[in-house]
Amino acid sequence: MNLDTASLWQHEQALQRLAGNHTLLKRVVEMFIDQIDEKYLALTTALSNKEREEVRFISHAIKGVSGDVGAELLRHKASSIEILSASDNWEEIEVQVNALAEVIDATKSEMVAAHA
Repeated sequence: MNLDTASLWQHEQALQRLAGNHTLLKRVVEMFIDQIDEKYLALTTALSNKEREEVRFISHAIKGVSGDVGAELLRHKASSIEILSASDNWEEIEVQVNALAEVIDATKSEMVAAHA
């Protein structure tokens, strides 16, 4: 997957939402990085168990925290999974969840690089 790094993390928009508070943004980003892998693991577990409501709930949560921190591509991908979770198309949901892992890794890398 070829990722558009401009859509991975919208740093300036996230900073604006926090009234320009760089310290707070750094803390929010650290919390996001600490929690996103757990959320992804929970999502893959729910997918393995074909727990439709849990897939919907977790993808919705990922969408929310991604939006809060300005991770737009991740927010968009999680939203797609949330919508797909209403179907029985488990193969497509699995494809999208697997693609989400790459977006998570790229987003975290972008955030770490910006705060290094």
